[in-house]
Amino acid sequence: MVLECYNWLLHLFNQIIIGDNFDDKKKWRLSLTLPSWSTHQIRDRPRILRYFCYYGTLQISIIDGKSGKECKMMGLKSIWNAYFAGCCNGLALFQTSGPSCIVVNPLSKKSIQTIYGPFWGGQSCGFFFHPVAKEYRILNVERVEIDEYEYQIYLFGAKKWRKIANPYFSRRPTHYRNKPDKEIIDGNPAIVNDALHWCMNEIIMVFDIIKEEFSVRPAPLQDKSYYRMRNLYVKDDQLCFCRLRHGEPLMDIWILEDYENWSWVRKYVVNLDWDMNKYPVETSCGSNLWIMGNIRVISIRNNELVLFWKRRGIFSYHLEFNTIEKLHLRKSKMDDIIDTYYDWTCGFEAYNETTSG
Repeated sequence: MVLECYNWLLHLFNQIIIGDNFDDKKKWRLSLTLPSWSTHQIRDRPRILRYFCYYGTLQISIIDGKSGKECKMMGLKSIWNAYFAGCCNGLALFQTSGPSCIVVNPLSKKSIQTIYGPFWGGQSCGFFFHPVAKEYRILNVERVEIDEYEYQIYLFGAKKWRKIANPYFSRRPTHYRNKPDKEIIDGNPAIVNDALHWCMNEIIMVFDIIKEEFSVRPAPLQDKSYYRMRNLYVKDDQLCFCRLRHGEPLMDIWILEDYENWSWVRKYVVNLDWDMNKYPVETSCGSNLWIMGNIRVISIRNNELVLFWKRRGIFSYHLEFNTIEKLHLRKSKMDDIIDTYYDWTCGFEAYNETTSG
């Protein structure tokens, strides 16, 4: 009876406010049944690149939040021992065990390009689009002394390597993968303000794309009572810093609101104490501390935090409304490998298919 009365009142209200325009009434009813951010969020959510590079096989798939589709590209099966290095404008970069990189367009079945490294070797540590030269470039680092590193850039236009304007620096971008003591080159920096940014514990290493100069800035939170994770991301053209607290189910999210003065603000605190019945974790995952240590942020965009929670799934969390949505994740025979090799030979990355230039 109550439901019938509600429906009658809603119909009467529609007639009074909207009149007889059918299209307007349809839009109004939709706004009553769905939050205004919901459809906007789904439309603007970046696709997710899922990659497996294991046992001599490179597999790539694209997730759009509702489904996952494998990218069966020509030549992928012939690529051995590659690992993910970075994404830029719809292109993905993979570093091989030899002195070469593979550039892949997951939406094209034919676009695979092999780029052989500079003569002295090294590893890629950045893949970006130059805003002035209007071309893609790869930044490569090679150790020349104990605390000295040489940097070179690959120019896609000229198809050659050259040393950067100021080629030597005392640091190289690294972060931890797989195990706390496994430090490797970080080839996927956060790119804002025409600069590459890598988080290295208490500092942020910066490379100015235009001037080709390095600098070091302090991280917004220098506290060891946090989990080690890849910290830096880009939220709406601003640098974003994420940290998971030890002993508490909380994630702190800092935003660099004033780049010139390097002024950070802790804007969000995400409560990760989610309903275990609604969002269960596999029983073999161990303690709560182990569970919290296996969260990886994929992207932050339009107040939507997308994260991968190992043995739990991929989730969309709205930072303003504190709502949770579990996204589709297609089962794969390589899911078990992610326990040991996540972010090294397999993982997830935000994928924006818009090309520049």
